[in-house]
Amino acid sequence: MIFSYKLRYPITIQKFSYILLLLTFPFFQSIAQTFDFNSRCQQAYEEIFSLRLQEGKRLLEQEKTTNPHNLIPVLIENYIDFFTVFITEEEAELDARIDNKDKRLDLLAEGDESSPYYLFSQAEVNLQWAFARIKFAQYFKAVWEIRRAYKLLEANQKKFPDFAPNNKSLGILHAMVGTVPDNYQWGMKILGMHGTIAQGMGEIQSYLQYSAKNNRLFYEETKLLHSFFLIYIDTKTEQAWQVAQKLPTQTNLLNTLVAAQLAFRTGHNDYAIKLLTNRPKGNEYIDFYLLDFLLGTMKINRLDADADVYLKRFVNNFNGKHFIKEAYQKLAWHALVINKDEAAYGKYMEFCKTKGSKWADPDKQAYKEAVEGTVPNPTLLKGRLLFDGGYFQKALTVLQSNSLQDYKTPAERLECDYRFGRIYEGLGQNNKAVEYYKKTIEKDQELGGGHFFAPKASLQLAKLYERQNEKETAMLYFKKCLRFKNHEYKDSIDQQAKAGMNRLKG
Repeated sequence: MIFSYKLRYPITIQKFSYILLLLTFPFFQSIAQTFDFNSRCQQAYEEIFSLRLQEGKRLLEQEKTTNPHNLIPVLIENYIDFFTVFITEEEAELDARIDNKDKRLDLLAEGDESSPYYLFSQAEVNLQWAFARIKFAQYFKAVWEIRRAYKLLEANQKKFPDFAPNNKSLGILHAMVGTVPDNYQWGMKILGMHGTIAQGMGEIQSYLQYSAKNNRLFYEETKLLHSFFLIYIDTKTEQAWQVAQKLPTQTNLLNTLVAAQLAFRTGHNDYAIKLLTNRPKGNEYIDFYLLDFLLGTMKINRLDADADVYLKRFVNNFNGKHFIKEAYQKLAWHALVINKDEAAYGKYMEFCKTKGSKWADPDKQAYKEAVEGTVPNPTLLKGRLLFDGGYFQKALTVLQSNSLQDYKTPAERLECDYRFGRIYEGLGQNNKAVEYYKKTIEKDQELGGGHFFAPKASLQLAKLYERQNEKETAMLYFKKCLRFKNHEYKDSIDQQAKAGMNRLKG
């Protein structure tokens, strides 16, 4: 009996344990960390992409209380940090929020590995922080976060080839890699990254169409990315203008930014001014002083007397580093062209030397003008501003009010030829545009180079020939464009040239 009792007792415990495990298994399943992009998460996402960050956060807190094991709020919360850091450009915000990155990645790593969101969400967090770091010149960390995101997305694509959101993020990265100049492609190979502009644009367009028909997941950011790529990489200006007119802006501050930028870049400055003047306002939106900078810029391009009001609001309130030098340069131009006050021009250019950073090309150019100390020719400057605003006929009238002999220096005469080329291209008089662009390139060689007019003229010639389907000549000028060294807009001009070469190859 004793032997029998001892033998049966362990078996009874094993059976009991097994039954208990079976009974509790559904419970354990119910508390597993899941990925549920439900309607409340979608609403929070849309609020955040309207830049109503607090309302988005409130909805996410509701979701976390109601459904504490849903990890989608962890991903969407990261957008709040991204927009806050990216828009304010305050290093204190970056320092205060950067620890959230690893905490969120740890939480996401506890999720359901059988979900396509498992790797995707980790890639998104890495990608967003990489773009935020670039604002603060943290390039090394940003590159490795981009590489990490790329590898995660590639793995997710292999594991879940039918998970459409992969195309959104891989499309961004493939297009970005496609704009890297050939002499830096070795770096992309070392990082294990590859892609072309055509590939990236195709993936983004594919996902945009899918998202519009399927619950609009990640639709907002895909739409914005596609819009910018149209104008900055793919040069489809008419399509970009159509997108600008369709973006709903009444209650969406981010859409207002994008629509205004697209309108401005496609020559519809008045429309852009109207959008920014009537932009949604209220305490529910994040402070977005960049919009004051843009409005001031667009108004000075129309030669509005009150353009300085918005530029001053920007420099007095914005605590970031970018666009500051450019803003002071534009205040100086306003003083010179509109108020005819050369002393005020000098005062603002002194601020241009000491305020802000020299990271972006326009800030570099502003700083160079300030250091050189040469006051711009008011007629040329007025023509430039009107051209930038898309007022081509007015710009032509201004430049034609002077003869070439009225410009005192060879550099001014070089700029005059370049400005005529841009204006005639804007007016659709391509033969005259080609004539002046070629003059610009020839005169630049005689002067020994160093100005951006010749490389920019080469870029415009390449684009013009590309539109006329003269591919060999277009390629010739894209390559010529890349050979110019040490000019103010080299980064952006080279990127556009590389994008053009890829379009031709594609």
